[in-house]
Amino acid sequence: MKLWQKTYLLSTLLCALILYGCMFGVTAPALTATVKGATDTALREERAIAGALEVTMAKAPEGRQIPVLRTFLDYYANTGLTFQVTQSAAPLYSTLPFPVDKAPGTVGFLREQGRLYLFVSDRLPSGFELLYMKEAAATDALLKRQVTAAALTGTLVALVMAAALYALLYRVNLPVSRLAHEMRTPLTAMKGYAETLRDVKLSEEQQYMAASYIAEESTRLSNISARLLTLHNAREESTPFGPVDVEELFDHIRQTYPTVTYAVRWPTLFGDRAMLSSLLNNLVDNAVKASPTGALVELLAAPNVLTVTDHGRGMTDEALNYVNHPSKFKKLHPAGGLGVPLCHQIAKAHGAKLTFARGTDGGTVATVTFYNSLTS
Repeated sequence: MKLWQKTYLLSTLLCALILYGCMFGVTAPALTATVKGATDTALREERAIAGALEVTMAKAPEGRQIPVLRTFLDYYANTGLTFQVTQSAAPLYSTLPFPVDKAPGTVGFLREQGRLYLFVSDRLPSGFELLYMKEAAATDALLKRQVTAAALTGTLVALVMAAALYALLYRVNLPVSRLAHEMRTPLTAMKGYAETLRDVKLSEEQQYMAASYIAEESTRLSNISARLLTLHNAREESTPFGPVDVEELFDHIRQTYPTVTYAVRWPTLFGDRAMLSSLLNNLVDNAVKASPTGALVELLAAPNVLTVTDHGRGMTDEALNYVNHPSKFKKLHPAGGLGVPLCHQIAKAHGAKLTFARGTDGGTVATVTFYNSLTS
């Protein structure tokens, strides 16, 4: 696992913990209000029943208090309310679905057999102890909905944040990964030639060849760095565009690659010259490398289209799949390296699309089609 991926996992975990803490912190007042509303209602109901029971008991004839008490509480048998009456710890009456022992003056919830019950334990002025209890299914369901809503909201927000963070870290680290991949080979070669110059006695010609190779690879590393800067600029929405002389652009490329020929039927396009130069240089460089020594590479500018055609060995289906869709691949493909994703990014910045296809003679044709470009 890469360092940035470890950083992503740790950051996501910390963010999720903080987010869930905040979500349940926000939900806590609602849960508290739900519990308080249920207990307040139960207290009012219990006190009303206890008051009526006291009045009824006071009017009962001597010795008939217990039968009157039972008759009074039996009235609530079909209302979902259950009671337990004790006197000096001796049970006198009970319709509770299970034994409950709560001290007088307590109010709360208890769960039994998967069901939530709300109880109120009270001591009456007459000396009796009354335990009021009812099933709190509605309160239980409401509390579960509130907790579930908080959990789902937190999970959804966490997933969105995780995806955004991953995309950000991946985007930030992708150029670094590409740079490391591209630099590995030239640095290894430069290190080998440098150690040879240091440790081995070479002829003057061999020393010149080793030094030349180091210089060439240094130039390559410099070009890779320039490509990354160009890629960064291509992602900036504020990149200033202006008229670009296509013939001058093609001629500059031909000075670098003598085997290039070109035809211009679209004299001016609207864009960033530096980025377009990098785009064409990358495409031409790949075309030259894929062609036999001395083979021509053709540049063509037609209205809203630029093409680079080589007559080399062509590409496999796998290579074509990569160069047309490099963003789908986590690792660099030998067919493109750093240059192909860069070319696609520059094309996108210009409102254009880059595609690769096989040529009629087996080579490759790279086509940049402009959809939002201005001409003059």
